[in-house]
Parts: sequence; structure tokens; C-alpha cells
Amino acid sequence: MRGKVYISDEGFGPIVRQHAIISELRRIDPSLDFTVQTETHIEQVRRIMPDLQTISKFNNISWAKAADGTPDIPAIQNLFQHYEIRSKLYIASELLDNEADFIISDFVYEAFEVGEQKKIPSFGVAHFTWDWFFSKLYPLPITTSVLDRFFRQAALAKRIYFPPFTPPEIKRYYKDIATEVPLIVRKNIKHKTVSTAGKFNVLLIDSGAGVLEKSILKALSFIGLIDDCHFYVSSSFNCSLPNVTLIDKNELFINYISDMDLVIGRAGFNTISECIAMRTPMLLLSEGMNPEMNENMIAIKNEGLGSFISIKQFEEELHQYLPRFIKNEYKQVHYNMQNHAYTTNGAEVIAADILNRLS
Repeated sequence: MRGKVYISDEGFGPIVRQHAIISELRRIDPSLDFTVQTETHIEQVRRIMPDLQTISKFNNISWAKAADGTPDIPAIQNLFQHYEIRSKLYIASELLDNEADFIISDFVYEAFEVGEQKKIPSFGVAHFTWDWFFSKLYPLPITTSVLDRFFRQAALAKRIYFPPFTPPEIKRYYKDIATEVPLIVRKNIKHKTVSTAGKFNVLLIDSGAGVLEKSILKALSFIGLIDDCHFYVSSSFNCSLPNVTLIDKNELFINYISDMDLVIGRAGFNTISECIAMRTPMLLLSEGMNPEMNENMIAIKNEGLGSFISIKQFEEELHQYLPRFIKNEYKQVHYNMQNHAYTTNGAEVIAADILNRLS
């Protein structure tokens, strides 16, 4: 059987999650053949999944960010000005080219309509949906007709799999086709070990789009003042401080999480999933007007698995904030991380369910 996987062009998280699901599907049934379609991060897909067929093609869903990573409302409005026409053209092209027996999408709405018209099952994987995301912005950057189109297309999926921390209202809206699953993380992680003479190890993670680049550059000017900590950052910053180790910018930073005492970064779902899996505490950076990040931060804070710091504090006061955090709040966060009950076999659960529904 042949599966086609549509990956949205936003961030590295969908790539990692879909890779985990594909790997588990192929472990159960080695005869399965997959084609992965995306555009922005196609080279990362080819690097992570070198044995799969790939298609470089924009999957018709995107949004625009301002310099600080917050949603750029006018730019998003412009992106979706002719969305419905573009959506119909996209579906027409996919109907000509798609020869799959089933579809998995994270989270490309047209994929579900392609499945419906081709009479093949389609499955969604999402920790948030774009209809929810855009509806949380003010003013609403898409028209109600586009929003209705999203709803109609998503309803065509055979199942949609939602991991922990998915906003409850999304699960309620899609309850007829929703399945809650454990966290989705990679199974075969190439753990990287570090040795810094007993110092407190901190990993700084930027987003795939480099949203935190300017903030990390500012924070680096103060990091040298924190003698008790050793920091790991991307080689793209070209930092030469004695308490900083550079990681090649092309490496998967999540491979280092298990050997860290703390991860500082945006509240991206892949980052928090990997930290929970590795039981590594998080210090998450606040990001105004981004509903996904805000929802993730609130959930993590409520569970006591991490805390958050403002961008201003991170840029200008990390040398004062971090020692206080480690001395006080970190102890409870570390305890909670070591004792949480979250399971991380979401890929196995999804793969088994998909194959059961295909049989």
C-alpha cells in the first residue's frame, strides 16, 4: 500500500512527528511505501527521511509573522485574499497526481478533500488546528467563508489524532472524528552527551524560522556573567564565551535534551513534547498574540512542568533571573518532571489505529 503524507510548511515539529508515525507504520508493515510532500523545509525532510520519496510543493497553508514572531494580521489577510480559488486549484492538481491508497496530514485541509474525492481514507494529526488558530486572532485575518471551508474539509477526515495539551474546544468541535493519543515523539533518538564538570547545563533552542535570533544575541551578552551554568547554543551565533558550547546549526537540538538540566526556548509543541519525554524542565519564552504558544505555556505552567520568562527578562536580565529560578522554582519543576505520568507512545497508537482502519 502507498501512503501520501502532507506536512504543513510551518516549523520542524510536524516533520519530527510525522517521521515518528511513518517509522512506526513501516516497522509494523515494512511493505508500506510513502511519499512526503512539503516545501519550506523539504531539505530537512530529505535529511531526516532519506529513504522516502519526496515532493517539493507548497501545501497551501501558511501565516505571516512580524519580526518578534507575533502574527502579522495585514500580511495574513493578504495571504488568504484569494485562498478559495487557490484551494480549488490545489485540489485539482492533487487529484491528477495523487496515486496513494491513504493520506496522513499535519494539518493540510485540502488533503482531506483529496481523500474524499479519491475515495481513500485520510487521517489528521494535530495539536492545534488552523481554524482555531486564526479564530483566536483579532481582527479575524480570514473571511468566514474561508473558515467554513476549513471546517468542511477537516470534517472529511476519517480520524484526527489529538495529543495532550490540544485546546479542549478543538477536541469538542471535532469530537465525532477525534481520537486522543499520547505525546508523539521519536523512538530512535541519537542522544548527545555533554561533559561540563558538574555545571548546570542549559540548552537554548530557537525556532526553525529563527524567531528568537535577536533575543538570543542580546541574552548572550549577559550569559558570560552566569558562572555556574554552561550554555549550548547554535553555531549560527558564533559565540566564543567560555561557558558556551556551540552546536552545529544543522543538528537536531532535541538530541541534546536528555543530557540537559534545563531547556530555554519558545513553547513549540515539539520542544515541550521532547522535554516531557526526556523529563527535562523547561523555561519558556512568552510570545504575545500567538495563541498556540500562549496555550502551550499555560498548560505547561498549570502542570508544573516548566515556567515562563518574558522576552525582555530573557534579553536583559537572564543573569539575574536564572540563578533565582534555579534556586527556587526549578526544584519543584524538576520534581514534577521526574514524576509525571505522561506517556509518549503516540506514534505507536496512531500507527496501530490507522492500520486497523485500513484493514
